[in-house]
Amino acid sequence: MAFKRTIFFSLAMVFALFFGAEKVLAIDFTPPPFKDLTYVGAYAGQSVPDPITIQAGQTKEVTIKIKNIGKATWYATGANYVSAYTVNKNYRASAFASANWLGKDHPAKISATAKPGQIAEIKIKFTAPSKTGNYREDFYLAAENKTWIKSSYFYIKFKVIPATVVTPAADESAEGNSAAGTNDQAEEVSKEYQANLLAFSARSVSAPGGDQINFKVRYINNGTLIWNNYLWQEAGSSPQGDVSIAEVTRVALADQSWINEKKIFEKTETITPGGVTEINFNFRAPAKQGAYIARFQLTANGHTLDGGTLELPVTVTADAPIGYTEPVFNTGPRALIAEPKIRVGLYKTDDPVKFQSPFEYQIYVGEILKGFLPANELAEVKYFDGLYTFTAASLSFVVRDPVRFVPVEAGGYFTLPGYSRLVSWKGSKNFNAYRNVMEYKFSTKSALPWVVNELLLDEYVAGIAETSNGAAMEYIKALLVAARSYAYYQINNGTPADQRTYDVVATTADQLYLGYNSEVLMPRVVQAARATYGEMVLYSNTPVITPYFGHSDGRTRTWVQVWGGTDKPWLQSVECTYDAGQSMFGHGVGMSAQDAANRADKDAWTYDQLLRYYYTGTEVARVY
Repeated sequence: MAFKRTIFFSLAMVFALFFGAEKVLAIDFTPPPFKDLTYVGAYAGQSVPDPITIQAGQTKEVTIKIKNIGKATWYATGANYVSAYTVNKNYRASAFASANWLGKDHPAKISATAKPGQIAEIKIKFTAPSKTGNYREDFYLAAENKTWIKSSYFYIKFKVIPATVVTPAADESAEGNSAAGTNDQAEEVSKEYQANLLAFSARSVSAPGGDQINFKVRYINNGTLIWNNYLWQEAGSSPQGDVSIAEVTRVALADQSWINEKKIFEKTETITPGGVTEINFNFRAPAKQGAYIARFQLTANGHTLDGGTLELPVTVTADAPIGYTEPVFNTGPRALIAEPKIRVGLYKTDDPVKFQSPFEYQIYVGEILKGFLPANELAEVKYFDGLYTFTAASLSFVVRDPVRFVPVEAGGYFTLPGYSRLVSWKGSKNFNAYRNVMEYKFSTKSALPWVVNELLLDEYVAGIAETSNGAAMEYIKALLVAARSYAYYQINNGTPADQRTYDVVATTADQLYLGYNSEVLMPRVVQAARATYGEMVLYSNTPVITPYFGHSDGRTRTWVQVWGGTDKPWLQSVECTYDAGQSMFGHGVGMSAQDAANRADKDAWTYDQLLRYYYTGTEVARVY
């Protein structure tokens, strides 16, 4: 059976929770050694609130305040001067190091001597890296040549946005989707919907699999608007570490006390600016032993709150007991289906195709297992005059039917060493690695063999590259739900599956799919895929096709206006406020990527709110 586990507050957390600390000093790493305990600090504030929005290459100065609560005096000069160093890892070269730093791991000294009871200030100039996205920089104070200063830890969160907005050309087609190449909008986040996490029960959690964990969080309304209601929900929890290697599917944390497997707690309550709310909730430790990041998110008035996300390290010490079952929620009249597979046409070629994987693969011809390809062994397959030739050091054969490469274990991925797939706006990365199955099959329609990637639908969604890693998370979620819906429609419509080589192609003729290396490059896209696992856009309780495009001239177009045929009631013209004054980029039907990104970033719209706006009369629901 599962046991309830309550996380008890430490004295410092009780102080923070009930006496209004301004910032959570949650450490999810091993702190440095403290050799002299007469040196103790306490975070007291900073001049610019988190997250700090900064353009790539731009420099901003932030003043950090740390109170000296020890017995030793902190000096700004001399042999034991006090300064900040990077931690997590200790002495790590910071991506935000400026030219005036003492070193890439050593930003600055305190401005003046601080005696016990006084507050020390340290002014740090941060220069943003060229890569956009969300960052966190961790620091501790140290007395030079003497000791790290206990409890002086602080961190700064950054949102790096493009220095300029450039929209490169993208491959468009009448029936395809493309938001590819559209950058994040270089705008400040709206100050209307902001929150700050004041305190929570513990910095991390350890429990056996399936245990019920009681947890508390406390938020302050840092925005300019009153919260009339708020929602606390799960937001895409994941195995800890490299999310690109972890399984794509959602980590289950749901407790039976939740509203459903995603929504935890909602309340109608007035929280004025400066007001505080406390949320007390239960969740379950994941069933399997391992390390995880539990993610939760606060929304108010139907808008996401900047600063309203909690990431909590969870260590599962043992698998859940035999017979443990996760809570089951009523899905209503629609029963969940099994996750479908999708076949992606990567490219066609009359050249031999090379295959290699760090995982062992099974080699099939039809239903016949021909043998095994060991991990890291190079194989080659080619087609000529009706015959497929497979060649590897441990296995060779010639057959008349297509050849399939199937991983022995789930999670396998492969590389195509002879294939170069570069994308102009994504640098020099070669996107030639893909998850799961590869099939090499001759197409009579193309008169050439195709390299086809067959994989689970959400594995495909995690490898879609129609946005950047640094875009607003709610926009990324909206885009991926639309992409999943579009792909599902293509799987189930058109030419019968047994008469076609693939369901979609990997270019923007359908939607841009770059596979495993895109996951490595854009882990927040993987997180968004996991957070929306199995969700699609439904009209009259049925998943529908969901086109999207770069940006409009101020309004989207209907299906009939662009492509003729029968009207699709969910694809009606809607206003795109943030596209006004521009020319159309793309087909114009469905969701405008630029307008949606702005609504998520500046108006704090949630992903389902975005989707219901661009796809008229629809709902967002989990299908598998």
